[in-house]
Amino acid sequence: MKSYVIRAALVSSIGSALLAPETSYSSENGDTVWPLGVQTVLPAILPQPGQTSLYSYTAFYKANSYRDNHGDSAIPDFKLENFIQAVRVVHTWDVKLDSGITLSSGVIGSANKIKVEAFGNSDTDTGFRQLYLTPLYVGYSPSENLHLLTGFSAFVPLGSYDGSKLANSPTPNASYTQEFDLTWFPSPNWEVSIAPTFTVNAKSDDTDYRSGNIFNIDYLLGYRLESNPKVQLGLVGYYTHQVTDDRSDLVELEDGNRLRKFAVGPQVFYAFDQTSGVVLKWMHETSVKNGPKGDSLWLEFAFPL
Repeated sequence: MKSYVIRAALVSSIGSALLAPETSYSSENGDTVWPLGVQTVLPAILPQPGQTSLYSYTAFYKANSYRDNHGDSAIPDFKLENFIQAVRVVHTWDVKLDSGITLSSGVIGSANKIKVEAFGNSDTDTGFRQLYLTPLYVGYSPSENLHLLTGFSAFVPLGSYDGSKLANSPTPNASYTQEFDLTWFPSPNWEVSIAPTFTVNAKSDDTDYRSGNIFNIDYLLGYRLESNPKVQLGLVGYYTHQVTDDRSDLVELEDGNRLRKFAVGPQVFYAFDQTSGVVLKWMHETSVKNGPKGDSLWLEFAFPL
């Protein structure tokens, strides 16, 4: 069975800086450094040993409400638009290991244009967002039908974060993420993929705020057309659950401001060959607490170098 390789890897679904003196917001303003819903195409499959791939990710996220701990609208006149472009390079090392085990490394750079409206005010910012560094992925494929991957990564903010602004392109803090990816082909036409991550956030020196740690799981149920096996139709999305409280030296936080989200939507994947392809997907958020509620549209490409 052929596996058409494309790995979606980056796009942040939200990115705002909102901290009014009388209010506070989850995961510092509902933002997450890990891109929610990004791992929806063959997440456990990377380039073959000795090969390098280039990935391009373009996304647009729009939200018209910010939800509180009860799921109700919390910020008057809230609107968020975030246009993001990211580029990723992944190399799998040509080393001799036990059968089915691979070692890879990757780096991602991202930039965005963000617009935020709240409390009758509006702000826009454009610039670099962050670097995402993964010194080592460890992959294991016990068979053609089952693939596993894990890796430890660091997010490094790019640019200067200004806590007095509504909109900021860079993230306010560094963070560390552990990935656990699984891709399974129960039959030649069907794919089931899940990609759990656990993110530990460092304290922001700019805002004296520390976001809680976040568990996220992206998912895909995909079907490859028998009439054209290069085309896969999928149901994709993510579930996000913040497992520890936010902490701030400046304001008192009610109920820990723990972020929660569920999203679902369609995806279309077209493979040019076994190492390149294009993905278009849309995801709608629901059951949101302590964060923006919106929709994201993604266009992604992968090519070998």
